[in-house]
Amino acid sequence: MTVLVTGVAGRVGSLLADELTRAGYDVRGMVRPGGRAPDDALARKVELVEASLGDTAAIEKALRGVDTVVHLAAQIVIGDSPVDEYYDTNVLGTLRLLEATAGQASPVRRFVYASTDNTYGPARPAANPITEKHPQVPGDYYGTSKLLGETLVRNYQRLYGLPFTILRYGSVVAPHETVGLFRLEWVRAFLTGHVVAGKRSNLCGLLSPGDDPVGALDEATGQRDDNPAVVLTGPDREPWAIHLTDVRDVVAGTLLAMEHPGAAGEAFNIGGPGTTTFTAAAEVLNRHFGTGTVVARLPVKLAFELSTDKARRVLGYAPKWDFDGMLTTALSESPARSVPASG
Repeated sequence: MTVLVTGVAGRVGSLLADELTRAGYDVRGMVRPGGRAPDDALARKVELVEASLGDTAAIEKALRGVDTVVHLAAQIVIGDSPVDEYYDTNVLGTLRLLEATAGQASPVRRFVYASTDNTYGPARPAANPITEKHPQVPGDYYGTSKLLGETLVRNYQRLYGLPFTILRYGSVVAPHETVGLFRLEWVRAFLTGHVVAGKRSNLCGLLSPGDDPVGALDEATGQRDDNPAVVLTGPDREPWAIHLTDVRDVVAGTLLAMEHPGAAGEAFNIGGPGTTTFTAAAEVLNRHFGTGTVVARLPVKLAFELSTDKARRVLGYAPKWDFDGMLTTALSESPARSVPASG
């Protein structure tokens, strides 16, 4: 059985392709011309094809003989990305892939579409936990483009009987990336990125005119030259919480969605075992590194809990990796990370 994985060189795609080959699938990995290529070890295991989501002929060639499509390729949130890049890739690119898939001589068994929890919009605590039935009102261009992709996928099921599964991933993190999370440099960059993005940011949908989260952070932390753990709280002094998802759990959920008969025609949230509060993360960082902790009270509260009950019930999805587990993995794989650089 041959599986086409778009975005095979990415964080999720490379690990998924590796797991698929281990499971005995033939994997065809689609890479963007001139873009990042998979590492040599993976490249030896999969058939790589160069195809842009803007090139219909190349897409059709990549699809020949494919039984299952896992569509991961996307323009993600990177700084102040131009608006048209989101729509060219995530909407028009998905449309071209769907059109080419529907036109294949042999129908595919499953079209798995990687979406995002950003489609649910700004995270208001009263809405938690967020299930698949939660209204999808995205507050940024990325979430909007992925929601439009979901709509296209459903349309192709109605028009052509395309068997699909939609997966709404939580915030995907690879273990090695956890070393810097929840520390001052990362928190400042995180908040600054949202403020720079302005109305393109889900977080800014929660802000009132005049709110200055970066200024509040700087006031709380002062002119520090180290890189401590940071606990962000809202006006009520309750800590912020985000739903991280280890890439290994994402891949496990994606494999289940590919293979399980109950996944056809359904959408599933794929998240980690639970939310990570900034307080809990600071405790983990101090246990491993002795970073110290500062608390910053911001004018807005962020608390996002993604319900994975449906995926657990229908697919047997069982996420394993919380923040502590991810960080422990990173340190075991690279002991040199045990003393991270200070700011």
